[in-house]
Amino acid sequence: MTAYPWSSAFALLVLAQLKGHGVDGEGPSCAEIHTATPLVQFGSAVSASCLITEDCPLAKDTEFDVRWHHNNELVQGTITANASRRASQIFISNFSEPSRLLTCYICQGGCQVVAGLVIRAGFPPSCPQNLSCQTNLTKPETLHCSWTPGSDTLIPTNYSFHLVNMRSLQMTNYSIQPGVNHISIPRTEFLLYSEMQVFVKVQNSLGQATSQPLTFIPMEKAKLDMPRIKRVKPEPGKYGCLTHSWSLSDDQAWVMSKLDIELHLKPVDNTVTDEEKALVRKRNKRNVVQCDLLHGTEYQAQMRVRYQQSSPWSEWSNQARGTTLEKAPTGYLDTWLKVTPGQHYNTAELVWKPSKQFRANGKNVSYVVSLKKMSARRCFTQGNHCTFKISKAAQKVYLKAVNAVGKSRPTEVPVYSKIALKQACSLSVRPDGDSALLVHWGSPPDSSPIGYVLECRQQHDSNSFFISFHLLDRNQSSALLADGIEPYIPYNISVYPKYEEGVGPPCTEVAYSKQKAPSIAPTIKFLVISDSHTELSWDDIPVSKRNGIIQGYRVYYEDEDGNMEMREATERRVVLRDLKPHTRYKALLMVSTSGGSLNGSVETLQTGSVDALGIVLIGIPTCVGITLVFIIILLTTLTKHEWLKRFLWPKIPDPANSSIRKWSTTELLQDCPPQRDSMEPVLVFLSHFSVVDLTDKEVDKLVQTNKDHWLRHERDSDLYSCGSSQPPSPFGSDSTSEPVPYATLVFSGPYQSQPPPPAYLRSESTQPLLEEEEPPSPTPFGCVRPYENVATQGKDEEHIFSECDETAGVDGTRHQRWEDFPLLNSLAVKDV
Repeated sequence: MTAYPWSSAFALLVLAQLKGHGVDGEGPSCAEIHTATPLVQFGSAVSASCLITEDCPLAKDTEFDVRWHHNNELVQGTITANASRRASQIFISNFSEPSRLLTCYICQGGCQVVAGLVIRAGFPPSCPQNLSCQTNLTKPETLHCSWTPGSDTLIPTNYSFHLVNMRSLQMTNYSIQPGVNHISIPRTEFLLYSEMQVFVKVQNSLGQATSQPLTFIPMEKAKLDMPRIKRVKPEPGKYGCLTHSWSLSDDQAWVMSKLDIELHLKPVDNTVTDEEKALVRKRNKRNVVQCDLLHGTEYQAQMRVRYQQSSPWSEWSNQARGTTLEKAPTGYLDTWLKVTPGQHYNTAELVWKPSKQFRANGKNVSYVVSLKKMSARRCFTQGNHCTFKISKAAQKVYLKAVNAVGKSRPTEVPVYSKIALKQACSLSVRPDGDSALLVHWGSPPDSSPIGYVLECRQQHDSNSFFISFHLLDRNQSSALLADGIEPYIPYNISVYPKYEEGVGPPCTEVAYSKQKAPSIAPTIKFLVISDSHTELSWDDIPVSKRNGIIQGYRVYYEDEDGNMEMREATERRVVLRDLKPHTRYKALLMVSTSGGSLNGSVETLQTGSVDALGIVLIGIPTCVGITLVFIIILLTTLTKHEWLKRFLWPKIPDPANSSIRKWSTTELLQDCPPQRDSMEPVLVFLSHFSVVDLTDKEVDKLVQTNKDHWLRHERDSDLYSCGSSQPPSPFGSDSTSEPVPYATLVFSGPYQSQPPPPAYLRSESTQPLLEEEEPPSPTPFGCVRPYENVATQGKDEEHIFSECDETAGVDGTRHQRWEDFPLLNSLAVKDV
């Protein structure tokens, strides 16, 4: 089965092909398509049949099939009863296309179209809505009616307008062109004061519909022309009353019936009051009087009219102004007094504004400020601000409003003395749109204010300009400032707490409703230029040119090689360090606000060179510093030579200052046996000695070296014998020429083993054992103690003392005891 795409362009080709087969009657016809109606309702069912004629050349003496083109493909239809395959029928349950061409095909090997029929689908018409009519009394007089048409029917639809005179029941029909939903009927075809009915009818092949009929009197639907106010003037002898003279247009001057009039009055000066008046009356008078207005106040008036309640309003008239009769001002003013203490007098700043109860009752109102009710005035102005001097004892200030008729009762303003009161805390101001500021504050701790005063001043280059103030309730902690606030302009916002005894100090903050980049950038000034640094400064930007709160400054500088660096600054001064000498730099200053940044002009600077004077200025302090350091070190060396000696050279024991000299003192005799015949204290045992463990070879070498050294002195002195008054010096005849060497005991093996005996060697030290050698004291037996400065090696202890002539015993024999030789006794090694 072959599928054929279908389109409207293809339909033209099919119709041309059908024409060639005689479908149009010029040749033999092969088939005919029959249906109940070629126009059906959108979405309904459609049935059609195709009948093949007997003389169709495509169906003679051959077998064939009849098929339909449906949904872009050829489908087999149903065979009609009692037909020999020459009739086929198709059924479409939902016809959902605006139009479709049904075609019938004969298929024998291939398929060829033989008949076709166009079927259209649409909707029945819907009722028109919102039918309305309005009578126009301006020439040419007409009755204009309009409506809202229903949905599109997709098929040709006719509209008609019908007008019925309810008195004579005469109907007039008007045909409406397709796509038009309004009509204008001339004045000659209707009566102004006669009831009539109108409706709209819609009809097409699928049905018809009629709108809801509208019954009315044409004059009730008339929209009158805009009235004209001739003049507005005060009513003579009546305060607060204005008379308005008005008229209709010349074409409608014949309308004499009572009309509804709406009068709208608004004060010209909105700062006085925002009260508006609207009056609706039914009357045919040409003068309208409105009372209950403010005295001496200028009003702006407009009006409009209508025939009756169901009639449409006319357009608003022209604007006209009138002023009521003046009367003395009434009510009190809202005031705000600030006192600045001075040396002899205080300076008072008083501002005021009308309260809700105040009525100026006049066009030109002035204000008088005085210190007493009947005293001379300090200020006379038509503004709302006054600054004057008052004495320190003043307690009240009086304010009056004056016009051409009289003056108001004075408003008393208390003068508070300066006392210590708490201020409002945590004040914050943020933008609320481009022309408003939202203010928040907190109540003072441990205090109960009775209210707050919110003050707004505009900053200027020289001073601040007062804008407004607001008296707020004690429970209020926020307020919106919108009057007189403009973007890019700084405002000083202050909140004062009010107490029974006075007004507390303010909390103030500078705020912008909107910020942007500054209008100008400051110019860089070079204060100091040296070879390695430079100091820059710049002037402050005028307040009127800042356009926001300055967040900070940035200085960009670049050397000749293109190396760029940046320094930030919060103040109007910065120092650039670590610069190269004799180098050209370019510097640029950028100033920023929260709304943007602006770059200034590029300035050029040349760093200096390091000249001879600079070298001298640098060298002289350096040399002086080095000299002072050297002098200090030298003085320290001379005064602290002992400390320096210990610091530079290692500490060497000095026997002259050792504690060995104290062994003979009385304190050390407690461990010695008492001596009866000797006046010299007995030496005590050595408490410590040095032990050096060496190998055999090292011991022999060390002994031989010391032996050679001591043999040189044996020629001049030998071991002294008993009875000598002074031992000879081993270093010569002069014992003071060379110091007495001291000894070290060296063992050839571990000192724990007794044999072999230790070698007692003399030291190479030239330090004296004592500062002055005292003569050796005789022993109790009349001999010199032989253990002083003894040199021996390889001898036993008894042989050392064999040279003593005296006998210690009663029997004449010699007795040598270790206790008599404390030095040697300390060298005794005992088994452990």
